[in-house]
Amino acid sequence: MPDIAMTNVFRWLPEYAVGVAEIDLEHQSLFLLAERLNAATRSGTNEEVLEGILNELVEYTWYHFAHEEELMDRISYPYRLDHRRQHEELRRTLLAMKERRARGEPKIPTELAQLLVDWLKLHTTTSDRRIGSYMRKQGLVS
Repeated sequence: MPDIAMTNVFRWLPEYAVGVAEIDLEHQSLFLLAERLNAATRSGTNEEVLEGILNELVEYTWYHFAHEEELMDRISYPYRLDHRRQHEELRRTLLAMKERRARGEPKIPTELAQLLVDWLKLHTTTSDRRIGSYMRKQGLVS
């Protein structure tokens, strides 16, 4: 199995799009941040810079979740509670990994980036795609 730090698996692909421009742009930003973290790890960037990118990735993830949850409330999305539970699960995992990183465990940034990208790929192609479908059926997006 190839070393994750040596591959470029963080690239946004059109097939991840959910059809809601604002959500798709935020997902693209999450992929870019994950790639920045991966690239910084590969290049041996100092710990302070890695920590900054890691914090930016976590903060942007929180921002995206808050925005998506506000959107679900605004459109009265019927499955929003389940969707929020999925967000909360990733929040807990990210916080646990961030705590491990604070304790100095090695390779957490790459693992964190990979975790986020794997989760995001699955989440966007299933749960978030359902939001896009719901919004199209309601005439909220074209």
